[in-house]
Amino acid sequence: MPIPASSGLIPLTEAVHELGAELLGDRIWNQYHCWPVYSKFFDNLGPLPHHIHHKEEHAKLVGERGKPECYYFPPQLNNHGGHFPFTFFGFEPGTTKEQVKECLMNFTKGDNKITNISKAYRLEPGTGWDVPPGVLHAPGSLCTYEPQVASDVYAMWQSLVDDQLIDESLLWKNCPKNKIGDFDYLISNMDWELNIDPEFAKHRFMRPVENIQKTEGCIDKWVCYKSQAVSAKELTVLPGQSAVVKDAAAYGLIMMQGHGTLNGMPLETPSLIRYGQLTNDEYFVSEQAAKDGVKIVNESSCDPIVMLKHFGPENPDWHFQFSV
Repeated sequence: MPIPASSGLIPLTEAVHELGAELLGDRIWNQYHCWPVYSKFFDNLGPLPHHIHHKEEHAKLVGERGKPECYYFPPQLNNHGGHFPFTFFGFEPGTTKEQVKECLMNFTKGDNKITNISKAYRLEPGTGWDVPPGVLHAPGSLCTYEPQVASDVYAMWQSLVDDQLIDESLLWKNCPKNKIGDFDYLISNMDWELNIDPEFAKHRFMRPVENIQKTEGCIDKWVCYKSQAVSAKELTVLPGQSAVVKDAAAYGLIMMQGHGTLNGMPLETPSLIRYGQLTNDEYFVSEQAAKDGVKIVNESSCDPIVMLKHFGPENPDWHFQFSV
């Protein structure tokens, strides 16, 4: 039910706490008792440091969760590539753990040159990448939509990036106190085989894949689909068309293009947002509403509605299309 702005703002976390399974469905609520994922955008002008998100077993040592994440580069937000539209992933095949450890031990000696043993891939709007925990990555400068598990564990392994020094404390971030200074412990955080995979791009790069469950009046594509932990779709409703779109799980959505209505509620892509201003570009759809189907009406005769939708773990629709 829509809540009038005059009633005050209610954070999604409070809505989840209050409604529980009524909002998320029994499957998600009974296992996690929260919405265990979220999506964000990052739009850095230059590259980010080569860094790692801890695997589940290492994250648990500091009371956190591991962090699977995935990237999609929306064409609507990427008319300019920034200063460095390339992302380093992992390490060149043939790299040894000893070489990586040497870079880490040189962290406080200036540029530790860790990207010298890595490999960069040019980023392409309208595509994406899957980044499992334990894989080193230095994101490039395209505006990035990032569905991820709700965790922020990381450690920065690159000491100098874009002429900026990285503080040594970030090398040991989310590290148990008794392991600070233990470079072998840092090395154990890696998923080594994934980092040196000679077919990394084949296994982790994602082009959109059309949903095999068709809906009249729209184009539904999976844009993040190589992880069971989190997935995402790009939905396009054609000009002047309407569509009743069904999904098997709750999801959050954000508009990229166009305007219309969502179950009678305003749906808009803002061109300018002032600080503190409410917008009609984001909605959260409960599991039951998703199963019943939401009606999306495109009120434009020439502009498509394009939205991105992120889903939580073990999405039944994901299993239907991608499980082997």
